[in-house]
Amino acid sequence: MQEIKRRPPESMTVSERMDEVAALLARGISRVWDQSVAKSANAASKSHLGLGYSGHQSVHTDPSTKVTESK
Repeated sequence: MQEIKRRPPESMTVSERMDEVAALLARGISRVWDQSVAKSANAASKSHLGLGYSGHQSVHTDPSTKVTESK
């Protein structure tokens, strides 16, 4: 694990404190995002969503109006 080197807030400038707060928030958001992505990837791999039609059927034609001869 990485050793954390922290300076006391009293010895930091306002800008340095704001930078540290922003970095902490960014790390927290990143962790939440990573957990959310991992959960949704896991859920997607467990569920199987099939297509509404077979893979061999064309989506651009309707078999009931099939034309057999051209005029």
